[in-house]
Amino acid sequence: MLASHLRSVTRALCLAASLLAHPATPPAQVLRWSVGQPGCGFQAADDGTYRYALATDDFSVTLAMDTQELDKARRRVEPILGLFLSVRFLKRNPPPLALRKITLEFVKHFHTTETPLDPEELAARLRVDDKKAAQAAAHEVRKHPEEKDELEAAVKAKQQNTSQMNEWTRTNTLQSTSTENNELSGWLLFAARTRWIGELNRQEEFLLRVSLGNVAVEFPFTLPPSQGDVRLRTRNADQPAHR
Repeated sequence: MLASHLRSVTRALCLAASLLAHPATPPAQVLRWSVGQPGCGFQAADDGTYRYALATDDFSVTLAMDTQELDKARRRVEPILGLFLSVRFLKRNPPPLALRKITLEFVKHFHTTETPLDPEELAARLRVDDKKAAQAAAHEVRKHPEEKDELEAAVKAKQQNTSQMNEWTRTNTLQSTSTENNELSGWLLFAARTRWIGELNRQEEFLLRVSLGNVAVEFPFTLPPSQGDVRLRTRNADQPAHR
């Protein structure tokens, strides 16, 4: 028992020494979108789309969203929030876009953060859900044969919705991080209901974080927009933000 305890202590001391010898990577420089700040722009389009832009000497990042996205997320086959991100690099050898480091913080839900959904994993999960729904419907048909047409129609409609969503996700989400053309754009999809998020409020506060090399770009926003958002006006997004 004593020997085992000593081995555990030794491993812990070795781990601590290793961490001290190799300090953690310094935290990324944070640039946060804010009203009136240099390089920060906002546009409210007539179609209900909001665009937040943040520009520096090295890059410009634009976040776009439907102002009714929160309500639409609740009505989808699976509660999913969609945001459109575009990044334009202004210099050669741009920093990598760390797709898996992009996070969406649900501020009112204990600051829970979600990473973008993987399109293939999402498609596989939705297909499993469809299979379970078909099995449940078949079970109900055996108990209530008079409802056969209605139950089978509901399963077919669900399968069609799933198929359409999977095809849209496959072709429209941001998956590649190649910067050959110095520009990237696509949809980011986030789970809007998890064990930690639960039911969405009528209005939610979010914080999107995007990592570009050693710089983290942050966009705080609310859905549906607050009255303060509605009063915003388009600003010049080409003036570099403070570094």
